[in-house]
Amino acid sequence: MANTDTTMTALYQLTARDLMGQTGPAVYEGATLRDVVDRFLTGPSRHLVVVDDDGRCLGILGPRHVAQAHSGDPRADADIPVKDLGYAAWISVRPTDDLRTCAQTLTEQHLDAIPVVDEANRAVGVVTAVDITRAVADAFVHRHPRWEE
Repeated sequence: MANTDTTMTALYQLTARDLMGQTGPAVYEGATLRDVVDRFLTGPSRHLVVVDDDGRCLGILGPRHVAQAHSGDPRADADIPVKDLGYAAWISVRPTDDLRTCAQTLTEQHLDAIPVVDEANRAVGVVTAVDITRAVADAFVHRHPRWEE
């Protein structure tokens, strides 16, 4: 079993840059819910970064945004603008933010993904709850008693 103090130190040294995955395709702020649904159905990403015309990050959308839009909005998907889906431009992390900051931001904002932005507020990656869980699980060497047979 790995030394717990060493493992914890290594975990606290991980940054958003170490944890993040690719941003995937972006969706522009002028898009509609129909565009978001099409992207989810045709692409590999479960999260879409919303950008303005200059490519600056405005937030991130996930499946829950689609579900919430359908739960209380009688408009058709093509009539619901992306700006009405509830993403928040101020929720992001920087590449140098540590694992704890990423985890706290996700938890406090009730999100499962957060954009990682550079100094120009352009998305350079996405950190998900799965990324954090994977990093923590990989840090600890755990042997199940049945594996010792």
